[in-house]
Amino acid sequence: MTVPDDTSARLTLKVAGAFQEARDLWVRRLDAYFSQLEQLVHGQWLTSDDIRGILRESRLAAREAIDGFGEDLSTQLTHESSGLIGRFQTERNELIEQIDDLEKRIDRMLSTDQGSIRRENENLRDTIMSMPEFELLTLIQEQGETTYKKIAKVSDCSVKEVRKLVRLLSKSGHVSINKSTRPHEIHFLHAPWGRRKMRESDEGDGRGHMTIQQSLIPGSY
Repeated sequence: MTVPDDTSARLTLKVAGAFQEARDLWVRRLDAYFSQLEQLVHGQWLTSDDIRGILRESRLAAREAIDGFGEDLSTQLTHESSGLIGRFQTERNELIEQIDDLEKRIDRMLSTDQGSIRRENENLRDTIMSMPEFELLTLIQEQGETTYKKIAKVSDCSVKEVRKLVRLLSKSGHVSINKSTRPHEIHFLHAPWGRRKMRESDEGDGRGHMTIQQSLIPGSY
C-alpha cells in the first residue's frame, strides 16, 4: 500500500471502531432504560410525568452520543482525509435514522403500556390497602407519632391486635417503636405507596404538600 492508502485504511478502522463504540454505548443506555422501566412496573406506581421524564432522558442521551461523536469525528476527518467524509456522513445519517426509529418505537410502546401500567398500579394499591397492617399504617402515617391505645381508639382493632400488626410493620421497616418511653411510642417511617399523605394539621395553614420518597427518573449511565 502507498502512504495515502495506509492512512485511509487506518482512518477507516478508526471510524469503524468509533461507530461501534457509539453503537455499544447507545445499546447499553437503552438496555438500562428498559431495565428501569421493568423495575418501575413491578411494585411501583408510574405517573405520566415519570414516563415523560424517562423518554426525555433517552432522547437527550441519544442526541448527545451521536451529535458529540459526529462533530469530533468530522473535524478529525476533515484534516486527515476528505475522501472518507462522504462515507462517514452516510453512516452517521443511517445511525441517526436508527435512533429516530427507536425513539418512535419507545413512544408507541409507552403510549400503549401506560394504561396497563396504571391499572396494575391501582390493583397493587388495592391489594396493599386490603391488608390489615397497611390499613393500620395509614392511621399511623396521619398521626406521625402515636401509641398502641391511640391507634386502637381510631381503628377497629383491640390493643392486642394493634401490637401484633405494629410489630409486623416494625420488622418491615415502616415504623419504629420507642420502648424507652411509657407508653411505648410508635413513629411512622415510610409507606410502600411511595408518597406521603397530606396531614390534616397542615391543610389549614396551606403547608400541606406531597413528597415523592423515591425518584423514578434514571440517572446518568
